[in-house]
Amino acid sequence: MREHPLKAILSRIMRGGSDPSEFQLAYVHRGAADDQVIIKVSEIARLGKGSFLLRDGETQIPFHRVLYVIGPENRLLWRKRIREKGRTDLHELL
Repeated sequence: MREHPLKAILSRIMRGGSDPSEFQLAYVHRGAADDQVIIKVSEIARLGKGSFLLRDGETQIPFHRVLYVIGPENRLLWRKRIREKGRTDLHELL
């Protein structure tokens, strides 16, 4: 099974030569302003198979909640695919 594309991007940011504090990530958080929270990638302590753990050691965010990742100069690196209304993806049928 292939690695999740988001995990691959976050892994490169965290282990590469870039400064992770220059990258931001937004994820769905019900009750927050606009139902989303924006963090710096440097706040991520560990990547898992389908989620990541924040440095507080308690907060685990599943990859399916991540909306986008942006880099320096607000360059979009990854964005969650939005399904069209009424359209069903193949994996929903399995």
